[in-house]
Amino acid sequence: MGKVDYFIVEFYGGKRTFYPGEALNGTVRLKVNKELKLRGIRLEFHGKAHIHWSESSGSGKNRRTRSYNNSETYIDTLATLYGKGPDQSGDDPVLQPGDYSYPFQFLIPNQNMPTSVEGTLGYVRYWLRGIIDRPWRFDITTKAAFTMIEYVDINMLHLVQPCQMSEDRTVGCLCCASGPLSVMVYTDRGGYCPGESIGVSTVINNHSKKEILGLEIQLIQVTIYIASCGKQRQCEDKIAAMLQEGVKAGEESHMPMVPFPVPSLPPSMLSCRCMMMSYILRLKVRVKNAFNSNLNIPLTIGSVPFTPPMPQQYPQPAAANFAGPPPPLANFNGTSGYPGTSGYPGTATQYGNSPQPYPNMAPPSYAECVKGGASINDEGDSGKALGDSTFTPMYPFVNNYQFHSAPPPF
Repeated sequence: MGKVDYFIVEFYGGKRTFYPGEALNGTVRLKVNKELKLRGIRLEFHGKAHIHWSESSGSGKNRRTRSYNNSETYIDTLATLYGKGPDQSGDDPVLQPGDYSYPFQFLIPNQNMPTSVEGTLGYVRYWLRGIIDRPWRFDITTKAAFTMIEYVDINMLHLVQPCQMSEDRTVGCLCCASGPLSVMVYTDRGGYCPGESIGVSTVINNHSKKEILGLEIQLIQVTIYIASCGKQRQCEDKIAAMLQEGVKAGEESHMPMVPFPVPSLPPSMLSCRCMMMSYILRLKVRVKNAFNSNLNIPLTIGSVPFTPPMPQQYPQPAAANFAGPPPPLANFNGTSGYPGTSGYPGTATQYGNSPQPYPNMAPPSYAECVKGGASINDEGDSGKALGDSTFTPMYPFVNNYQFHSAPPPF
């Protein structure tokens, strides 16, 4: 590439997943094969949410298209690694042929920042951009994206409780009614981390004269995009599905609890003004020659794995001064009933305070998003941009999860 053989941003230890409050360390590396006159070498730090979509109405000459947008900035700063800053004067330095490296450290703000997401109509994205500022020439840029992870602790009390949804209906209507149909779906918890399995069970009482052709259990990602004017647009993506056999007229079906694996996904997100992300477990019941039934159980996908509660240990009472059992484990700001997991430094969110480190717990593993990545080119890249042109976020992932079946409460 002309006078520059390579220009890259490297993360220390290859680490590209971070939490608020952590230090991001790395090195900008540059190899020059000829003398290179420049103003300076800079490194920009960016964190941004952006959404966009268009809607059309009318036809022909009356057709109108309106665009909807919104943006939110989380990080926007820069550091001069060599030479002059953007507003500095003086002589322009010259780099001689050779290899150069410029270490850097950036302390990520210890505040709520939404998780990295590459969505259908927008994104939440964090990246570094290296810039070689050349006088009277186009800048040379390089880019490296990284994943920011928001705390969503599924160990909060309301998320470790079982969930249940049911529907009783009469198949058909009025003179065409063919009998009652009762449908129930149950999950062992309300929150899960990628890599864990949803324990799901169903009960179908088909006392109608219509055959149920089949059942489909779906994990649905629901994203709501919010424009600056307040206009909203909702998108649903079916992430995974599991099929179950149908039920004949007049018969019943009880599916025991089975595991439904959760792939690598961004955690539920409510802290971004541009988009909200949530999940539902949907039971879709296909009835022959009748309207289908859909039952939705809201689920929370988290970034802190489930930690089974430890049994309380009670000391042997002393004959003279028994003081009762020890006090229960302290809650985190009164919102979480279980201890957190080590390896998850960070800050408080509306899902609960950040867990305290536990040195006996293993650090988290990460996996690329099951939905893949996207192009991250933008208007800030020059025509000679180097580095990442696409990026796939990575999320905490539980390896070797042990599923324990439990009987549903019906």
